[in-house]
This record gives sequence, C-alpha cells and structure tokens, in this order.
Amino acid sequence: MKSHQTLRPFVARAAALLACAGAVTAAWHDAGRLPLEGVALAQTAPPTGPDILAGFDPAAILGVPDVITSCPGIPPGGFSGVTNDHFYFLSEVGGCSNLPCFLAEVEDTVHANATLIIDEVCTLRQPIRIPSRFTLAGVWPAGEGALVFEDLPDYASAIRVEEEVQQGGVSEIVIRDLGIYRASGGYWNSGINVTGGNIVALEGVRVSGFSMGLYGQDAYSVHVYRSTFYANAFNVMIHRNANRWTFRDSTLGLATLYSVKIFGLSDGPGTWNNDHVFSAVRFEGSGLGAMMLGSYGAMLMNNRFESNGNNGVWITPSATGTRVLSNIFSTDMVHNSGQGTRCAFNIGQLSTDCPEE
Repeated sequence: MKSHQTLRPFVARAAALLACAGAVTAAWHDAGRLPLEGVALAQTAPPTGPDILAGFDPAAILGVPDVITSCPGIPPGGFSGVTNDHFYFLSEVGGCSNLPCFLAEVEDTVHANATLIIDEVCTLRQPIRIPSRFTLAGVWPAGEGALVFEDLPDYASAIRVEEEVQQGGVSEIVIRDLGIYRASGGYWNSGINVTGGNIVALEGVRVSGFSMGLYGQDAYSVHVYRSTFYANAFNVMIHRNANRWTFRDSTLGLATLYSVKIFGLSDGPGTWNNDHVFSAVRFEGSGLGAMMLGSYGAMLMNNRFESNGNNGVWITPSATGTRVLSNIFSTDMVHNSGQGTRCAFNIGQLSTDCPEE
C-alpha cells in the first residue's frame, strides 16, 4: 500500500471541472425535446473549493420540504375515462401539470398500487415523491416519456421515494423506462433520492444533468438494471447506512468528478455502508475517476473501466474486504489503501497496490 497524497492535486481540479460543467447548455432534439446522448443539461456546479464535497450537506438534503401544500382530491371513484385503475396513462389522470398532486394524493384511492405510464415529455418546476407499492414508467428511456426538471432549489431532489425503512415496511417502488433530466436549478440537486427506501428498482432509466444522479442513505436493496447515468457531477453517491445496492448491465459515464462515490468511516463518523455490487457495468469518461470506495464488502465484477481520470478506482483507507474480480481495465488503474482487498482474474494493469492473486 502507498500514500495517495499524489492523487490530491487531481481532487483540487474539481473546481475547474465543475465550472466547466456549469457552462454546458442544454441540447435538445427537435422532436420530443429529448437531450442528445452524452450532453449534460446546464449542470449547476456545487460551490467551488479545494474539496470535491464542498457545500455537500446531507441534513440540508433531508430537510428540503415537499413543495406541494394542498391539492384537489382524487374523485372517490377515480378519474373518469381510465379503463384500468391499476395500469393507466398520465394523459388519463390530468397530464403533466397534475403529476405532482396526483402522486401526492394517489395512496388509498382506486388508482393506488398501480403503474402510471408517462406518455409525454413533462417539464416540472417542483419535485415529486413516489408512493410505496407504485410503478412510475415511461415508454422507453429514449422515447417520448420523460421528466425534465427546472428551477429546483438548492439541495432538492427531483424524485424522492416514500420512506418506509423507519416504519419497518417495504417500499416496493419501481421506476422504469424513463428519462429524467435537469434543465436548471441550485446546488447539490439529485435526480433520484432513495433515502429511506427499502426495495427500490430502477430499470431502464436515463438520468443526466444533476449534481448526483442517484443519491441515498438509510436505504436497503436498491437495484439498478440496464440503466444509464451520465453527465452528472457524481452519477451515484451512497452516503451512509445503506446496504445491498446492486448495479447490473448499466452504463455510468461522463461524470464531472467520480462516477461512483461510496462513503466510509474515513469520510466521518456514522458513514457505514456495506455489501454493494457492480457487475457488467461500463465505466467510461469521468473526470477524476470511476469509483471512490470507502465501504465494507464492495464487489466489482465483470466491469469495463476506461478513460476515467487519473484515479481510476480509488479504494480509500476505510474500505475493507473489497473484491475486484474479472474486470477489464482498458486504461484505468486501481489505487488501493483499503484493508483486505482481493484482486483476481482481471485484464489490464491494476497497479502494485492490488496485485493479481
């Protein structure tokens, strides 16, 4: 093992990289106003400073209130014209303008515990919260169903899930086949915030333009499959007290800083995470590195790493029991300061920090 003081100058580049991200403007297709692949939406940088986490405040993220204060109730018999109370289209329940209110009111109605199809491009100027036992779906991540968020306040999350962990329940929430983008907003906005969620599935989603594409703490069994998180400052940030998040057959690329940041004890007291899995994921083109890992028992298997800054995969001193198995390191390297790290069956030059067994 060796000191990673030599890596810190690249962290100091964060301010410049974030400033560049803040200058990127939105690019849209004429048909459907969907963003071009690989182009971030006007991503507002967190406050500049020598630390890549300058201004990050998990308490402020938790403290952002729901914008909705009152909504008209859903009719007792449900919306007229809906042919199936448990599988219906947004255009049948009031359209884009009614989406935040509908989701706030749908529990305990005839439309609860159902699948809602977003069948148009919606521009929203307030966050939404998805109730438990509910599926929010588009028509395909690059199709006409998309949510574009504007004017999000500092620390706000575009999408939050109903918090069930503290109540001893399960969320059973699915978001699938949906594009989720940020056109404008404040500091430290997240695309999907799964804090408090227990069993949340993200399938075929595309998330871009946020400070954190996917964020959460106190969240268990979050499963990401065939999804794309790109051109966020951090594509994924797992803060504390989270276990068994899995990422499979997905793409995590073009992050301004690290594609994945998993906190550990070296990030401060109480930041314990364990048992996160990344398998068959393509990590490509992120500014500082693909991953910064500080947790227990992270497993990296059958992934591809290419052109992710100078830090590649950084396993920090608080990380224990990390497994790095059967990956392709096209250009990246592993920088290992963790305890009990095991590296085997990889292709590419990992570095002397993590010799092949």
